[in-house]
Amino acid sequence: MMINSPLLVSVTIEPKHEDDWEELVEALARLSAGASGLRISDLDAIDRTRALLEAASEERLKETIARFLELSPVEAIIGAPRVAYRERLSRRQEIDFTHKRPGQYARVKLVFDPDGAGGEIFENRAPASAVPAEFVDGVERGVVSVAETGVILGCPVVEMKAVLVDGAGHGSDSSVLAFEIAARAATREALAKSSELLEPIMSVEVTAPNDSAEAVIADLRGRRAQALKAQQGDETTRITATAPLAELLGYGEALSALTKGRANSSLRFVHYAPTTPGDDTPFRPVAAVRPSAAV
Repeated sequence: MMINSPLLVSVTIEPKHEDDWEELVEALARLSAGASGLRISDLDAIDRTRALLEAASEERLKETIARFLELSPVEAIIGAPRVAYRERLSRRQEIDFTHKRPGQYARVKLVFDPDGAGGEIFENRAPASAVPAEFVDGVERGVVSVAETGVILGCPVVEMKAVLVDGAGHGSDSSVLAFEIAARAATREALAKSSELLEPIMSVEVTAPNDSAEAVIADLRGRRAQALKAQQGDETTRITATAPLAELLGYGEALSALTKGRANSSLRFVHYAPTTPGDDTPFRPVAAVRPSAAV
C-alpha cells in the first residue's frame, strides 16, 4: 500500500493498430475521469501513437491497467512500469540569448534560480521598453515548454524560477514566436549547464515474522535502503527504512516470496533526492545551440 504520494510511476500504452488510437484514448479517459492519483497524457503530440498513464503507486497503476484490459476492446501494447523522475536546477544561471534568423529577431535575458518554495515558474521584471508586453507571453511559454520535459530524461523540472530582466526586439522582425524560441533556447542552456536528476525516496515499513526479519533487512540493504531500524516483538518484527522507489518496484511480490506471504508492507513518499542514472540510461543534457551570427 502507498499513501500520501504524488504521481510517481508511469507506463506507456499504445494501440497495436493505429486506427484504434481514438478508442484507446477514450477508454483511458473513462478510467481516469474523476479519479485522484491518476493522469493520462498524450506522449506523442505530433504522431499521436502513445499515451502515458501516470499513477501515485505501482499498485494503483496495476489496478488501472487490469481494468483497462478487462473493459476496453482495444488491443494494446503496455510498457513496463517506470519511475517518474524529476529534474532540478542545481545553481543560479543568468542567460542572455539572442534568436536571430532572416525575418526573426528576439533577445531575452533570463535569470534562473533554484526555487525551493515551488512557486510560480516565471516572472517578468523587464522594462516594457526592452520587451513589449505583447511579447512577454511568448517568453513565458518558451520557459514553461522546456520545464515540462527538461533536458535529461524528458522529466518535468521542479523548484525553478525564471525571471525575465531584459531583452530587445527589432521592429517587424520581432514576434511572440521569436521571443518564445529565444526563451526556449535560454532555458535549455541554463538547464544543460546545471541540471540534476531527482528520484523519489520512499519510507518503507514492513511487519514480518521474527524468523524472516533478517532476510527482509538484507533484501532492503540490497535495495539501497538507509536508516534501517528493527523493533522485535513477541512474534513479529517491525522494520522501517528509506529507499529509492526505483529499487522498490515489484517489492510487494518480492516480499511475499521472501516471507511466504507472511509479511505486509507500506510505502510512503518522503522527498526527491539527487541521483545518477544507471549505465543503461541515456544521460546527455541537450545544450542550446547559439547562433554564430553577431547580435
